[in-house]
Amino acid sequence: MNGKKVFVSYDHEGDMLEVLWAAREGYFTPTDDERILKRLDDDGEVIGFLIHEMSTLKEPSPIEFELDSEAPADDVDNITVREAAMRLGISERRVRQLARDGRVRGATKAGAEWLIPTPVDVVPGKRGPVGVAGRVPATADERS
Repeated sequence: MNGKKVFVSYDHEGDMLEVLWAAREGYFTPTDDERILKRLDDDGEVIGFLIHEMSTLKEPSPIEFELDSEAPADDVDNITVREAAMRLGISERRVRQLARDGRVRGATKAGAEWLIPTPVDVVPGKRGPVGVAGRVPATADERS
């Protein structure tokens, strides 16, 4: 028998079930069900999915969702909180707070982690000083 391998893992701490049928690099993108993310490779082919908050699924009927492939946008990809923090020049904690407050456009939560779309778009705050996120530091000539 010559079948395909399927990788299934459950993270008890994060309460997430992940199923992959292709061991390739990819990124997660939302589906119609807020608990389910599909994993796409760089060509937009579906290579798996992730269901978070598994312990809340107590319905007797099976979960049903679509995993259609989609062409990825050339300029959009999901990155981690750490990568977003490095790109914005702020702390990981601040990125998480901005995402929780709905100020990072398109950010979605997958279990315990945030998926941040690129380019990272932070909605400016209504109070306080202008933030430094995304600003390029001045050169020595510009500071004088």
